[in-house]
Amino acid sequence: MKLSKDQKTLDQIAPLVEYAFLKKYDVRKDTNFMSRYNHSIGYGEFHDKKLQSYVMVNQFENQVFDHKVKMAGIGYVASYPENRGHGDITRIMKEILLDLHNNGVAISNLAPWSETFYRQYGYENAIYLKIYNIKPLMFRYFKAPKTGKLLRGRWSDPDLQKLVLDLYEKQLTSGEEQDTVIREKWWWDRLTTYYPGRYTAVYVDENDVPQAYMFYRIIGNEFVAEELYSTNKAGALGILSLIGSHISSCNNFKLIMPENSFIEEYFPDQEGITVNTVPYMMSRIVDVSLLLPCLKAQGSDNVNIEITDDRDCSWNNGIWNIAITSDNRIKCQKVDGKPDFKGTITDWTKVLLGRLSLKRAVKLNLIERTGSQPLEFEKGVISFYDYF
Repeated sequence: MKLSKDQKTLDQIAPLVEYAFLKKYDVRKDTNFMSRYNHSIGYGEFHDKKLQSYVMVNQFENQVFDHKVKMAGIGYVASYPENRGHGDITRIMKEILLDLHNNGVAISNLAPWSETFYRQYGYENAIYLKIYNIKPLMFRYFKAPKTGKLLRGRWSDPDLQKLVLDLYEKQLTSGEEQDTVIREKWWWDRLTTYYPGRYTAVYVDENDVPQAYMFYRIIGNEFVAEELYSTNKAGALGILSLIGSHISSCNNFKLIMPENSFIEEYFPDQEGITVNTVPYMMSRIVDVSLLLPCLKAQGSDNVNIEITDDRDCSWNNGIWNIAITSDNRIKCQKVDGKPDFKGTITDWTKVLLGRLSLKRAVKLNLIERTGSQPLEFEKGVISFYDYF
């Protein structure tokens, strides 16, 4: 059931969250928890008038190529141990997905504690991180830029904020983002407290135009860049030179980047660089009729795809006709007929929101090709990782 937003309910949510997530403090006094709680919708199940299960839903907008769509971030999924196995979370998730559909939400994202657990609700791995571990010696080639300059400080600096937000908006409106959160002010402010001790760095060119930014922390003797974006080579080299200025005080350097990052190509030597790609967020297509028109595709101007096995969002099941316009846009409608491609909702998520091309998914036998019409969905990038 949807929970009331009052002190009495919060007083039951708090101990449940504290127990489930091993928090040793009162979350009602925690800025990070309360910032999300105050901008959330809560769902729960009571037994004998005691809250036994809870799920938090935060609603955002996400950038999908040239479109903004509603996205729900799921978090704080919790049940007391004596109540697990009674079906509370299943009932809550069904209710949430129906409410999201009724409110025009296209997709949902979450960070799973168990991929198998959330896959039963239609979520699938779609967002990956590329993590670089770099030895200090690898930065010896990067010198301070001869043109432009590096600015460094805290997020509280309004001048740095403006430069970062200018770059952030430029990336969002590039037409390349595939499933990227459009951060609201309260979420930006929350990132400061969520990552204590965080610094902001910006490279501006000779005309004071920002070309790159980075958020980083120094944790012990490790330099951790938790977000890095550059518009060009000069910006990337400027930021790398700033990172390299820490080689006397840090013995390891970690860069957390979007999966499509190739920042290693700026390093003359790569033998001291280890790169790992890891799953980060799972996505759920809540309403495929809202998602498909936001995507881009190439192929026949009349293709049918079939979605199967969507238990909780049954409106997604069936055959969808995709008409591709001259500028690679998609028009879709549900039809009767024979499909050219067929797959489950989770396998289609890997194609429509994830990194798999349709061709690759067919080769892997995830999507079944049942017709002869050609089709391929364009791939975007997912940046500015946010944890739910």
